[in-house]
Amino acid sequence: MRKLTTGETARMVAEAVTSFNDLCDIYHFALSTDSLSGEVLEGYDSSPSLNTACGFSAGPQQRNERGQIVTIDADAVLRVAQGTSIAVKDKVIARSVTYIVDGIIPGRNVTIGNLKEIKI
Repeated sequence: MRKLTTGETARMVAEAVTSFNDLCDIYHFALSTDSLSGEVLEGYDSSPSLNTACGFSAGPQQRNERGQIVTIDADAVLRVAQGTSIAVKDKVIARSVTYIVDGIIPGRNVTIGNLKEIKI
């Protein structure tokens, strides 16, 4: 199998990004320590990735595996360009709905995030 050149990889990533029809905001999960009590606090950083080009698919996700239906435990799936900073526990706002990243699947040209909706 032939290895892709840097130019071919860059072109494939650019083509994948042009197929993204949505914009989303990604708030990166961060831990901090309270200076008075020393308690570890969970929160989100102060520099989110706003208006990130993404591919977004809402609704329960399913995949077909050897003729059997296997349900993937995700309320939505997000695709972002490879190299975009996204991790488990990050908060994503897409189409005015807030989600938490529940899993990450690295792809060849994109990163796929399984999302769980936050309902308050």
